[in-house]
Amino acid sequence: MLHKITKLIFILFTLTLLGACDKFSATESDVFEETDKDLSGVWKLEKVTRNGIDITGLMDFTQFSLDLNKDGTYVVENYLPFVVKDDGKWQVDDPLYPFHLIFKTEGSNQDEVSVEIEYMIVNGKRSLSIDLSPGCFSNVYTYVFNRTDHP
Repeated sequence: MLHKITKLIFILFTLTLLGACDKFSATESDVFEETDKDLSGVWKLEKVTRNGIDITGLMDFTQFSLDLNKDGTYVVENYLPFVVKDDGKWQVDDPLYPFHLIFKTEGSNQDEVSVEIEYMIVNGKRSLSIDLSPGCFSNVYTYVFNRTDHP
């Protein structure tokens, strides 16, 4: 008799658990939409590496900045070896998932210059990493920027 009661309780418990399950259905408000990434702002160098070796302390990189304006123009302040020297226009390859930053120097007959970027969040702040080889292709520099004009 005890065996039958235990079996009945187990069956009722199992049916209760199965009946309590609710199927998930996404409603319109549950659907997440990706937004365009805003790279505009004033970007200051935080870290510089050459061939994987940190050289940030070997030179004063604090004066260099890259100003990416919302209107699609850019300004290079206190030039260091970079992919462009003069001011011009910028854009990204994909506003949702930017993997390339494209520069076009104002008044220049040169082609656009495209660099691979990593647009990430580090310690709660946006960071922009650019790999480049100005001049000598055997040296690869990585410039890591932090945006200074956004919270």
